[in-house]
Amino acid sequence: MAPYAKFGDGMLSKTRPAGWLMRACRMQADGLSGHPEALSYPYDSCLWAGSIPRMGKHGAGWWRYEQTAYYTDGILRLGYATGDEALIKKGEAGIDYTLDHASKKGYLGDECLWNRKKHKVDRGMEMWPMVVFFRAMKAKYDATGDGRIPAALAKYYRLYSSKAVSLSRNTISVEGMLWTYGKTGDAKLLELAEQSWLRKVAINDWSGDITPAKCESDEPLFLHGASYCEELKIPLILYAYTGKKEYLNQAVNVERKLVRDHILPDGCPESTEHVRGNSVYWGHETCDVSDYSWSLGYFLETTGDASYADKIERCVYNAAFGAVADDFRSLQYFSNLNQFICTSNSDHNPHKYGTTWMQYRPTHETECCAGQINRIVPNFISRMWLKDAEGRPVAALYGPSKVDFGWAEISEETSYPFDGKIVFRFSIKEPRESAFTYRVPGWCKKGASVKVNGESVSPAKPGAFATIARKFSDGDTIELDFPMEVRFEELPSRHLIDPLDVKTLGLKHPAQAFANSSQGTVVYRGPLIYAYPIPFERTEDAEIHANMRGKKSANPDFKCWNLRPAGPFNYALAAHTATVSCGADAGDGFFKNPAAVKIRVPVRRIKWELSDNLDKRTSYTIARSKDELKGESVKDRFTPDLPEHPVVLPGEEETIELVPYGAAMLRLGVFPDISKTSP
Repeated sequence: MAPYAKFGDGMLSKTRPAGWLMRACRMQADGLSGHPEALSYPYDSCLWAGSIPRMGKHGAGWWRYEQTAYYTDGILRLGYATGDEALIKKGEAGIDYTLDHASKKGYLGDECLWNRKKHKVDRGMEMWPMVVFFRAMKAKYDATGDGRIPAALAKYYRLYSSKAVSLSRNTISVEGMLWTYGKTGDAKLLELAEQSWLRKVAINDWSGDITPAKCESDEPLFLHGASYCEELKIPLILYAYTGKKEYLNQAVNVERKLVRDHILPDGCPESTEHVRGNSVYWGHETCDVSDYSWSLGYFLETTGDASYADKIERCVYNAAFGAVADDFRSLQYFSNLNQFICTSNSDHNPHKYGTTWMQYRPTHETECCAGQINRIVPNFISRMWLKDAEGRPVAALYGPSKVDFGWAEISEETSYPFDGKIVFRFSIKEPRESAFTYRVPGWCKKGASVKVNGESVSPAKPGAFATIARKFSDGDTIELDFPMEVRFEELPSRHLIDPLDVKTLGLKHPAQAFANSSQGTVVYRGPLIYAYPIPFERTEDAEIHANMRGKKSANPDFKCWNLRPAGPFNYALAAHTATVSCGADAGDGFFKNPAAVKIRVPVRRIKWELSDNLDKRTSYTIARSKDELKGESVKDRFTPDLPEHPVVLPGEEETIELVPYGAAMLRLGVFPDISKTSP
């Protein structure tokens, strides 16, 4: 573990999912992770086990290797987590090929990533595909101890100067440099990492970059969302290896700003390519779910602050499952808290407005999210269990699982996050003095209980870790119970306008914003949002749209879908009261027979219909103007914004059933709230 980290790295090859989480992993393996032909180019290639031919002029030279690195990392970690030898073999093949075909100087990957004389290599992005692929290499090392990996990485990183590494996304290589330094003791890598961060500059106007100065200020950041989520971990990892508090302060502050300015109720930052505020009308890229939850893992491991575990659970258990179809055979590039229609032309977000980007489909115009979706759950599993400084168990993220610590196997029996009861059962050959660390989630404000072999002990405070030290014997149990009360949370409004949009909007000052008078109300239980699952009509979209450049699924079982509402969605909360019902198996909450746990709430119908979405507030960054859309039918094509002043329709109060957000493909996740005005 890093010398200044509270907890050690995760237990990737020693942790096995169980219960509903294992079923989710098997569904993922039977779905997108096990069928690259359905994802189309470049996933249907050799991945990193050879050279991938270009597909026309699409993307930069490194593009196809970035995408396939995401996928390789995801399937390899999924293979290690579930024991799937086919996925392991496929993932390891690219790593072995890359190690065996390093250049004489030590460059890794296809020569289009580094051969400047022969290929046009992007300044500031030439290391980026290897940033992603490093994570797959790290996974193999963690599982197998393959000593070739840190040796090859050390040679590779030393080919670059701090000036080169300081440019744009190259700087994210600091993650791999410091890990390699920790394995090899090569002090030049530590020096290179520090100097690269200290001279960090932004050279990419489109994506922007985090710099030390930006980390230290209180000003909002307007960056490409995935870049923000990737880069915020860099000063934190520097602190973990150097102990310098200025790095810790930078990291904590820049993550605080991300939450303050851009976080959405499902735990992921708002970002339809760029972060612009916290308007629940905008969604987020699936890449952001993967990148933010991974970066938060470093914050958790290094600081030991339980709030970061809460954030990871909230992001993964809501935003991740909310971006993928109920059979893991299609996904959205952009997903939204409220999405009443998802078709080939219904994207209401500013980027790629009116196109396929909110559609559930296995192939997407830009391929990154189709690769990233494969990483999220395996990454989560790899950090469910950590070690403290003495190598003792830390139950960091909750869910059904089993872990092998050598001296003890610990089974975590639970339906969490659908239920707050957790039992840890110890299987031990010989009694042993040790310690066991657990946490009380921050949302559990009262009523948490802890029992050791049936006897009550004082629980930790909400949002904190606590340690139980004792002699453990075979058959010991630790029982946690976190009562899950229904919470109605009204959303504060912090609408921000990117300074680059000020001229387009005709504003006089960046502080101006188009803001709703209300951001609505979200219904929570435990770490989960509960949403109304809008009934829908599902029809196959067999058209190969122009923006797909001919890409299509090569597997007929993996289809592109048009989902249109087949029932009402125009509901407003009439009161903050709820009734919870639990089925026989609370752990089936994200599957086709969704949500054994349901919440019933009172509502009234309001005037709220599908929209043509061409008002000034929603069109300021839209590439396709009214003139360009002329001749297209835009009526009833887009999800509407929350009404500022809900108009209640005649009729009686009704009761509707809510399910976990991740179980609803079309959904109402943020409710207009008339509870204060309803008679």
